[in-house]
Amino acid sequence: MEKMIDIIPFLAGIVEKNTATHQSDFLLDRKILQGAAWEPHQESRTFLWMSRPCGTNCVLEAEAFQRETDAHITWTHYEYDADSIKAYRVIVAPEHAGGLVLGKVQPLHYKEQVQRVKQKALHVQSVKLQFEDGEQYDLSHKDYKRQIRGLIDAHGRVESVCFVPENTLELDCVLRAERTISTRKKRPASKKKTAAR
Repeated sequence: MEKMIDIIPFLAGIVEKNTATHQSDFLLDRKILQGAAWEPHQESRTFLWMSRPCGTNCVLEAEAFQRETDAHITWTHYEYDADSIKAYRVIVAPEHAGGLVLGKVQPLHYKEQVQRVKQKALHVQSVKLQFEDGEQYDLSHKDYKRQIRGLIDAHGRVESVCFVPENTLELDCVLRAERTISTRKKRPASKKKTAAR
């Protein structure tokens, strides 16, 4: 079982070694991860994070597996630079003590993992929105794309957005399978005991 670590300094160390320019991208990642600690559901606390030579990205894993989301587009965009990317699954623990963001960080082989994301991602069916004035909307993805600007003008900043796939159960299965693949460790071959004669 993986142990809990202080996520922010761990990832900052990766940035320092692997990201030559645009290290300030990590400030946004840090805010995202700090905010996630207060989310009640694990899917809202499970991220895919990458360090590239020219920046970093942090996206919700569940959104990365939904084709029409910014998370999917961002996560799959950097395939051309796969050999330079350090990628991780970051699972933020609920709440934090003393300002620490605790959780688990699992290394991913981006070059292989991005292929699974591209192959297994589902389409977005609808989008649930909540705005700063308290208004809530449940729109088809097509209507969301068409109306989002006008809705922001009318209701202010989007406080929360939830992408709903065509098949929620299928997305759950895809995510479970993905976590099994990327956390599976090779077991050492067991030595057969020779029977005493």
